[in-house]
Amino acid sequence: MTICPTALTVVGDADLANDRLGLCVAVSLTLSDAMTSFLHEEIDLAIRFGTPTDGALNARRLAGNRRVLCAAPAYVDSRGAPATPEDLRGHECLGFAYGTTRHRWSFAGPDGVVMVEVSCRHVVNNGQALLTLALAGMGIVLQPASLVRDDLSSGRLVHLLPDHEPPTHPMHILYAPDRRITPKLQSFIDFAVGRLG
Repeated sequence: MTICPTALTVVGDADLANDRLGLCVAVSLTLSDAMTSFLHEEIDLAIRFGTPTDGALNARRLAGNRRVLCAAPAYVDSRGAPATPEDLRGHECLGFAYGTTRHRWSFAGPDGVVMVEVSCRHVVNNGQALLTLALAGMGIVLQPASLVRDDLSSGRLVHLLPDHEPPTHPMHILYAPDRRITPKLQSFIDFAVGRLG
């Protein structure tokens, strides 16, 4: 089975899925933060953040993607921590190349939703690379909680503006409607929905 996720924690459980479901599912994992063509890449399914824009694909909604604003302690020591979302305008922000978070970040706080235009000297098309820049003290990053959890727990990153949470982005499993849903593919979809739903 070939899957193309933007970020997929369930693949780490592929052996557990095989044991629990009695399947022999081999996963060919393609990591890409870009939109990938099912037809050209021979992809069975994709897990993508955001609202699906291709109505030709079947979509199953998963749990939302919670994001966290954070920076390395070295960055906070040298530049200070923002006290409000608007303070981000005066900080080095690390931008994600795809979607709406490249230059505009939104937060829900005590006074409602705030949209902030941020200046990103570094814009990267990969979440792991953005995390590496943040860990090096290069700026403030807005990343999925699952990606930064360990670094926050260890103190390598500091959670910023905890009273102003970014909205949760939707996440979906997508698959082509004309592709035959094999028992292995259906079992993997069900397992992923159970794990990420």
